[in-house]
Amino acid sequence: MARRSDHTREELTELAIAAAIELIEEHGFAEFSARQVAAKIGYTVGTIYNVFGSYDALLFHVHARTLDHWYEFLQARLKRAKSDPLRVLARGYVDYARTHYNRWLALFEHHRDQKTPVPEWYRERIKRFFAMLEDTIPRSAGRKKKRDAQVLWAGIHGISVLSLTGRLELVGAETDDALVNALIDNYMDGCEASGRKAKLDDA
Repeated sequence: MARRSDHTREELTELAIAAAIELIEEHGFAEFSARQVAAKIGYTVGTIYNVFGSYDALLFHVHARTLDHWYEFLQARLKRAKSDPLRVLARGYVDYARTHYNRWLALFEHHRDQKTPVPEWYRERIKRFFAMLEDTIPRSAGRKKKRDAQVLWAGIHGISVLSLTGRLELVGAETDDALVNALIDNYMDGCEASGRKAKLDDA
């Protein structure tokens, strides 16, 4: 076992986060533990708790890295896109979930102790995702972009889960693309209807 003096606290933090991400990517979240992280970096589990304070705190740091990675993935998609950013984001959500399945799933499989508060720096990362989606939503009178972003995100997440667990047949869909496109098309139709109604109300 390495001694605590072998690395600084900052170095231990980075080593543990990197090891945790690697373990989750390779084996999934079901078998994940702080003890595995400690063993992988050659320290005791007590050292992990000393550095992070708790299992949940360790995972907040791990998930934050995943959220950063995911955000950068989607931003790169948006920069390459020539049009239809909303559809690009929706497709990008499903693609990231597929290519980084274990990391993505760990975000939703981790159930923290309810006595553990969610750090503000972690909340800011989540808000950044919704802000990115809100920026792609067309302005329509009578519609709330924040609520629309939440509903769209939930819908896309559901499609991802059905697709990646092989359950698309439950809703009679052949591909996740078909469902994503239908979701966006229906949303855009709703935006247009809201716009027409607003014009009639103002007439």
